[in-house]
Amino acid sequence: MAEIMEEVPEEILSMSTEDIIIRNRLIEGDIRVMKSEMMRLQHEVTTMKERLQDNLEKIKLNRQFPYLVANVVELLDVDPEEENDENSDEGANVNLDSQRKGKCAVIKTTTRTVL
Repeated sequence: MAEIMEEVPEEILSMSTEDIIIRNRLIEGDIRVMKSEMMRLQHEVTTMKERLQDNLEKIKLNRQFPYLVANVVELLDVDPEEENDENSDEGANVNLDSQRKGKCAVIKTTTRTVL
């Protein structure tokens, strides 16, 4: 019992019982406030970790290059002499693609990401 009395500050030993009870309630109130603050901060940390994980997954998905998939829709035989003279050489601009002969293809492309 003497060891316990040595650890107790003299300020408390000189207080009345009511003062000690009031001080105990104040300390318990402080403890409750600190616990609620700790729980709030833990919840905030958990929320931030979830957001971080979501953002890392989005970054991972955006780093993947998509596969380009093409389908041939139509094959054409192009002969510039058969076309009418809509593309006459009045202006300075000449469309070289309109003067080519041969086969052409119309393709439809889409991108696909593979996880």
